[in-house]
Amino acid sequence: MRMSWYHRILLSYAPIFFLVVSVLIFSFFAVLSNSAKDQIALTDEAIATKVMQVIDSSLKATERMLIKEMDVNDSMAAFFRNDASKIAFDYFLISRKVDEFSSMLPLSNSIYLYNEKSGQVLSHNGLSSLDQFGDREFLVEAYRSGTYTSGWTNPREFKEFSHEAGGERVVTLFKYYPVTGDRQGAVVINIRVPSLVSFIKDLTRYDAGLIQLFAGNGEPFDKNQGSPAVRPSGQEQLKHAVSDYTSWYYISNARSDKQLSFLSLLHNFWIILGLAAVAAGIGWFTYVTHRNFKPIQAIAGRIQDYTKRRSGELVRHPAKDELKFIEAAIDGLLERSSQFEQLYKDDLPIRRRQRLSEWLEGGTMMSEARWKQEMAKLQLPSDFARLMAAVMEIDRHSQFANGYSPKDQYLLKFAVSQVLQEIASDHLLVLWNEWLEPHQMAVVFYLDHQESARSQAIEAMRRLQAWVSDNLEFTVSVGIGSDTSFYADLPGSYEEAREQLCHKPLFGTNCMLGKESIRSKREGGIFPHLQLVSAIARSFRQDDGHWQAHVNKLAIVLQNGIFSQADLHHVMDYLLYQIQKELDEMPEEVHDLFKRDYLPQLEAVADSSRTLNEWRDELCRLLLELEAQIREVRAVRNNDLLVCRVKQYIELNYADPELSLGKLSEYFELNPRYLSKLFKEEAGEKFIDYMLKVRLEEASRLLLATELSVQEIAERVGYLHVISFHRAFKNMFGLPPGDYRKKSDGVRRAGE
Repeated sequence: MRMSWYHRILLSYAPIFFLVVSVLIFSFFAVLSNSAKDQIALTDEAIATKVMQVIDSSLKATERMLIKEMDVNDSMAAFFRNDASKIAFDYFLISRKVDEFSSMLPLSNSIYLYNEKSGQVLSHNGLSSLDQFGDREFLVEAYRSGTYTSGWTNPREFKEFSHEAGGERVVTLFKYYPVTGDRQGAVVINIRVPSLVSFIKDLTRYDAGLIQLFAGNGEPFDKNQGSPAVRPSGQEQLKHAVSDYTSWYYISNARSDKQLSFLSLLHNFWIILGLAAVAAGIGWFTYVTHRNFKPIQAIAGRIQDYTKRRSGELVRHPAKDELKFIEAAIDGLLERSSQFEQLYKDDLPIRRRQRLSEWLEGGTMMSEARWKQEMAKLQLPSDFARLMAAVMEIDRHSQFANGYSPKDQYLLKFAVSQVLQEIASDHLLVLWNEWLEPHQMAVVFYLDHQESARSQAIEAMRRLQAWVSDNLEFTVSVGIGSDTSFYADLPGSYEEAREQLCHKPLFGTNCMLGKESIRSKREGGIFPHLQLVSAIARSFRQDDGHWQAHVNKLAIVLQNGIFSQADLHHVMDYLLYQIQKELDEMPEEVHDLFKRDYLPQLEAVADSSRTLNEWRDELCRLLLELEAQIREVRAVRNNDLLVCRVKQYIELNYADPELSLGKLSEYFELNPRYLSKLFKEEAGEKFIDYMLKVRLEEASRLLLATELSVQEIAERVGYLHVISFHRAFKNMFGLPPGDYRKKSDGVRRAGE
């Protein structure tokens, strides 16, 4: 079997291509091996240095926070104050304050306080004497010699109770209290070694631990690493980093690829072999190209002869390059073909719209077979069991036309049409929709024999309404016609759908109107509903949050009855009378505010509203504004105003890492304890709980709305250490920040 020209060219070039590429790849790896080993060593050093910097930063932050806390923490000072009146509950409060400070530190830890004069030690588990304290030997040695006051210790065994069989390995920060002046005792922070090792594993994202941490005496922090290590030297020096702060050092476990090292021994040989392969390939390419170019030259000659005979019909400006000459000839043929095709496509939407308009207006007088032929020419469906017409109308089209340019109007209408097509595809529906009027879109549904087909079509239009309402700045109403089994009866269904839209003023905007929804309204007077009006006024004065539900219930009652504009005026007048009567029992400022600013606006609501929904919405808007004004008046008369100012300050400055109760007290010139008590009484929650809620709710918003990293989000909401942010976020939302973002993205995609 003869091969095609493509396969002949492919087989001509393929052997030399694979040979040259293979040789070059081996040569490349051989030359690159030495450089790769150096880069691996530099990468190991960079990783070890970065981990060292993060650990040192966390430990320094812990030391700074402890020194600051020793200066400002009244509870800690109370422990060292030798006051015989302290009772067990006082020590419990001090222990709880120390625990709160401990929870703010970056790493898992424990803290205990030692009072020299009383000989007592206070820890998380309670108060004990020095003789009974499990860590007595270390505490006595450190306190007397001052050996450990300069920084963190190497790993050591710690147990809080002397009767414990074993302890836990920790590194310790020892500080005299106070920082300056006569010594009254000491504060000791123990960070658990497993927590430190786990933190390093989390940083490097290796379960086995890419970085090994060793103390200054060579003792490994992780006992699973084996025997004590020896400080590396020589070329291995690049693979470790030593901390100037703690004297600990960090060693990487990465190793160079031995295969690359083997290839590096032969790199000169591979370079020579690669150059020889390139030279051989150039010669082969020249020969094969010359042989394969002959058919192209022959084609170009035939095209040139034809062009000369046809007066340059295919190619107007012949090129010297044969391939460009052939390309120009093919482009000429394609251009002529595309011009005819484009003319047909450009005319197709116009012909579709015209044909649908004629069909729905009853102007199509042809047999069903001829009608199917016309649909096939227009690339439209023609097979159906039943047909149903629907009309979608833009609500308040005059505002829509004034608010958007003609170009934007066209784009919005096109978007609505495309969304309807997608929704119909989800419901396995076939439809034909066109904008026959500036404010109306006609839709024809091709239904099957299933009884649920009509309800599915109506549901598709409801989804379209919901999408427009949620994503665009206008709403649409839909009229549904009856279904028919003959194509010539569709104009009747279309006319019925348009008639349904005439009832829109009765139902309001964004409504779905069909034979299922249009029904007679019940008649009745307004007197039975005046009790509901009184309930609205009473609920508004009591500020119990139920008056809006009463307004909605009143609107439904009025919607179900036949009431004139005069009846609506009567209801509104009685409502204003009841509200004014209820507000007379409130302070004079509230009564004056209502009469001066809101009574005239409320009296005009009934006249300015075109529908009951507009009346209800405008009434609720004005009452909500009045409700907010009344709350402000109440706030001026008590401490609520001060608490509101504190909340506002927190909401504006939550990103400040130094934000605290002490800073707020200085800003508002109040005693911290008084401010804390006042905030708890008025706001119903602690200051720290409210600040955490503001910060973490903002963090939740940033996780869902942005692509910022967790570290960046933590800094934006006022956390210096991402570990503390992780812990606080998980306590509030039940998930770490990363998992929270992934779960929200999954829920959003499932919803879409």
